Amino acid sequence: MDLGLEGKIVIVTGGSKGIGRATALAFLHEGASVLVCARGQQALDETVEAAGPVARERINSIAADLMKPTASKQVVTRCIERFGRIDILVNNAGSARPGDFLQLTDEAWIDDWMLKFFGYVRMARAVLGPMQRQGNGVIINIIGAGGLNPTANYMIGGAANAALNHFTKALADAAAKFGVRVIGINPGPILTERLLKMRGANNTVGQPDEETFRRMTPLGRIGKPDEVADLVLFLASNRGSFIHGANISIDGGTTKGLMG
Repeated sequence: MDLGLEGKIVIVTGGSKGIGRATALAFLHEGASVLVCARGQQALDETVEAAGPVARERINSIAADLMKPTASKQVVTRCIERFGRIDILVNNAGSARPGDFLQLTDEAWIDDWMLKFFGYVRMARAVLGPMQRQGNGVIINIIGAGGLNPTANYMIGGAANAALNHFTKALADAAAKFGVRVIGINPGPILTERLLKMRGANNTVGQPDEETFRRMTPLGRIGKPDEVADLVLFLASNRGSFIHGANISIDGGTTKGLMG
């Protein structure tokens, strides 16, 4: 299936590992140009290296801490300077800590929301101006199934994700008049470094606890970053051009609600 993404300009936040890296590499494979950003330059360099020599001229990186209010503008400025415009934003940076409610301080709530929630809001605001001027664009928010499945030990992240599901639909309503589509994706358990750490897997040898992971979804397995990346690319392409204001789950059937 030709997705028609060749020549598109993409920003992927949190592009240094996991879903972000898989998404960046998938866009490159389709002929797009990609700016990846994250806080750590070393992991960003690894993403650029993974692109290989063929795509090296179509990938650029910038270290940016999206908790800082000015960082989003710096990322957008770099993308326009390097590639000339922005067609697609994939908001993927940031995660929130699990923990016992009585042990989570105000500072923990504020810090995690500053990255996960306000980081997405600021990046969307920063790209919407250029997208409005060009009359088109796509914003995809990688959110998380925790917002649809409240649990006692993931309140900060779940609440931020629930807010981002709302924000995605509200932003879609605001952006439609500019020709900009907005979609949210709620991944469930995906095989990333973060999931391994949260589940206490033996990350040293890279072997997850297969039995634990089998019990996490009705399908009896966890997802792969490439599977989320495939969904991102479809939604960003013209093949998904009538999908707007939707929050789509990719979670192996873990979300039981009628919506999402």
